[in-house]
Amino acid sequence: MSVALKFVYAYIATIGFAVLFQVPKKTLLRSGFAGALGWSVFNIINQEFNSVVVATFLAAMVLAMIGERFARTEKQPFTVFIIPGIVPLVPGVALYNTMIAILEENYSLAAEVGSEAILIALAISGGLTIVLSVNAYLRKKRMALAERRAIKIQEKRNKMDKGRDLDPEEQQKEIEKTKLEEYYKEQFYDEGGEAQKEEAPKKEEEK
Repeated sequence: MSVALKFVYAYIATIGFAVLFQVPKKTLLRSGFAGALGWSVFNIINQEFNSVVVATFLAAMVLAMIGERFARTEKQPFTVFIIPGIVPLVPGVALYNTMIAILEENYSLAAEVGSEAILIALAISGGLTIVLSVNAYLRKKRMALAERRAIKIQEKRNKMDKGRDLDPEEQQKEIEKTKLEEYYKEQFYDEGGEAQKEEAPKKEEEK
């Protein structure tokens, strides 16, 4: 079976899981693409290196990266794109074979297949955790940078308004508002233009 055909089948299967998990309809196509891309990476790496664990780990990382991207552009929870796409990577067959081997009292086979299932599960969680941790660190750095920019902007405003008294509490509110504007300006710069950059801080303020 060609890689393209596997991609199509994985795309359809992921959309099916997405419908089953009742994700928003507008995210179905992107959920399908994320799952199909992850499954394609799994197949290609597994064929090249003949390692299910390595293939699963890299596929989970790719799925997490594309899921994070879609979560930002669609303003949806990360899990909307990850959970349907991660299902094909779950070692269901390995777990099934482990149970069969135990029932048949073939404990050596059960240990072999069971350990592989555990390694696959760890590969999935490891791939997702690494990407999420890196993204969380980058978000923290972007927020810190936005805060520094906001303070500088507020200092310039204070110099311009030196003729009147400024309430410290109001100053802090202005800094927080400017910080959000600067953060989302960078966060969504390539993902939605001016409308999205203006909309994000408003939604944050409403919360």
